[in-house]
Amino acid sequence: MDPITKALLVEFVKQNELEDLPEDQQFEHFATFSVIASRYGEEFTTSDVVLGGGGDLGIDGCGIILNGRLIEDEQEVEDILKLNGYLEAEFIFVQAKRTSGFDGAAMMALGQHLLGAIFTKSTSPPMSPDLKRRVAIIDEIYKHAAKFRKNPECRIYYVTTGTWTNDPYLKTIVGKQIDDLMSTSMFSEVRYQPNGSQELQNLYRATKYTISRQINFDRMVVLPNIEKVKAAYLGALPASEFIKLVIDDDDNIVKSVFIDNVRDFQGENPVNTDMSATLTGGLLDQFVLRNNGVTIVSRDLSITGQAFTVKDYQIVNGCQTSHVLYAHRSSLTDNLFVPVKLIYTDDEEIAQEVIKSNNRQTPIDEKDLLALTKFQKDLETYYSGTPDDRKLYYERRSKQYASRADIERTRIIPIGIQLKVFASMFLDAAHQAGRYQATLLKQVGDKVFKAGHRPEAYYTAALAFYWIDADVRVLIGIPTAFRPCESRGCVMASPST
Repeated sequence: MDPITKALLVEFVKQNELEDLPEDQQFEHFATFSVIASRYGEEFTTSDVVLGGGGDLGIDGCGIILNGRLIEDEQEVEDILKLNGYLEAEFIFVQAKRTSGFDGAAMMALGQHLLGAIFTKSTSPPMSPDLKRRVAIIDEIYKHAAKFRKNPECRIYYVTTGTWTNDPYLKTIVGKQIDDLMSTSMFSEVRYQPNGSQELQNLYRATKYTISRQINFDRMVVLPNIEKVKAAYLGALPASEFIKLVIDDDDNIVKSVFIDNVRDFQGENPVNTDMSATLTGGLLDQFVLRNNGVTIVSRDLSITGQAFTVKDYQIVNGCQTSHVLYAHRSSLTDNLFVPVKLIYTDDEEIAQEVIKSNNRQTPIDEKDLLALTKFQKDLETYYSGTPDDRKLYYERRSKQYASRADIERTRIIPIGIQLKVFASMFLDAAHQAGRYQATLLKQVGDKVFKAGHRPEAYYTAALAFYWIDADVRVLIGIPTAFRPCESRGCVMASPST
């Protein structure tokens, strides 16, 4: 293993408290995290996506993303379907090897196992319980194929510490596995990505740093001075410049830039269908007149002439526009301009108010905006003042602590986890807490994150979760720096006292 990959692995292992695992298992967690995090912008635990023991058919990691959520249980499929009325799935499979080469036989076997054992059921090899659980989720998804917006995507990653050189023989193997899987008509897209050390390093680094893009923004005006806003611009971006903001180096759409946009892509609804018709009907020059535009909030911005380097940004209004343009990106020309409002502010309150205002322009349930309330900011402040020996970190914004190598990931409490543990401890909803987050929120939304609640109750629930998680990690053999049997002295609290 080269020294750079080794150093990144050591950092990852320390941050995730995996020091006592053998290095081959550490590498499986490292590679699986780096791959899935490139496709999923929110926090997750590698123990939930890394498969254990034998019978894994060469699959070291598996992530199932349904309607933008990483799911772990069959019941979540039904929950998501009831909530959204449609399904959009992405299956991610990872095989991670510390070897410096690419094994053609292993690469072929991985594809054939996915084809025969996972999807077509033409073979019946022994499977580990972890893999059986993933297969059951996949089967449950396909039972509802009539509700697919499009067939699921399948992404396969073969990760090593070597260098991928586009070897013709290996490329032929990869192409054959893609063709075999696509011939089942079960997928809208299949990608098989061989990743060497350089690609792995890039994937991991991307999980730690906020997104940054450089665009040429010459058709704009500077808006008047606004209190607590460093700069604001209104203008039009050529299609080629706008697309830079929403795609990665592999030409995939960057879903993480839409996290603050409450409403996900709605597919072929009437508005999006009409937008597509404008693009396909030879009316590209009219797009700027027909479209309401895109609002971008950037927390860091540097300008050199007409070159704008936009960092740590969110597209808070324009998710539908972005996805439709992405879908038609091969046919776009610079005759098409996208109306853009770019707001540069590092004031969190202003940023959140802009997000809330833009998301209220279309009917949205107020409960969907709870993440943007003052209570969330106050709760984050309370967490920051807790003692070092019981320190937890409340993640109000996605990847808020991603660049902090000094913080163990198990101490980070995202909003979704906070919702589940509070509902379990104080609302007698433990039987519902393992379900899809939005379904749980629908059940208890009027009882959580209320202005009159004291933050101690939320922190107490999170601390109990952290301790229980530490116990479970020890029981199932995942090491932790925290010693769960030590005295804890936790004082329980009620939400309002």
